[in-house]
Amino acid sequence: MAASPLIMQFVGYANSGKTTIVTQLVRYFQSKHFRVGVIKHDGHDHDWDEGKDTHRFRQAGAPLVAIQSQSKTGWFEQAAVPLEQLVARMEAAGAEIVLIEGFKRAHYRKLALIRREADLPLIADVTNCCGIVSWLPLPPQKLPVFSIDHGQQIGDFLLDLHEQERSADSGEDI
Repeated sequence: MAASPLIMQFVGYANSGKTTIVTQLVRYFQSKHFRVGVIKHDGHDHDWDEGKDTHRFRQAGAPLVAIQSQSKTGWFEQAAVPLEQLVARMEAAGAEIVLIEGFKRAHYRKLALIRREADLPLIADVTNCCGIVSWLPLPPQKLPVFSIDHGQQIGDFLLDLHEQERSADSGEDI
């Protein structure tokens, strides 16, 4: 049986750097030859393909629309799919690492993004927070703190955390 993927959420207020750190981590993990999947929460329900044929098909009433080219495939569903199902689909597609941007109330482990001091209450407000990614120096915290500019360090932390979790699940000593 294949090992379960490393799953990590990145939560923060608007413009806190979620996309910045997820992009850094995708590059880092890809350079280490991991198959990475990313799930992003769209809190504004944007129409991603407006003006395109896929949009016209959806407007005509098609609940499922796929588009495929020589190098990529896109899939649209006219329904909100639960995060757990999206993660399962990523895993089924071979993702070894799944990075989730947003979904503050979901149960997966999280890194909280702090851009300004006013964002600090977020750390206590979310569940399963295992670290902080910050744009500014912070006073000592109970959780590890990383600079937004240290994607490789954050990536190594996540890989170590995942390895510790896998070892604990299998009963091995680290």
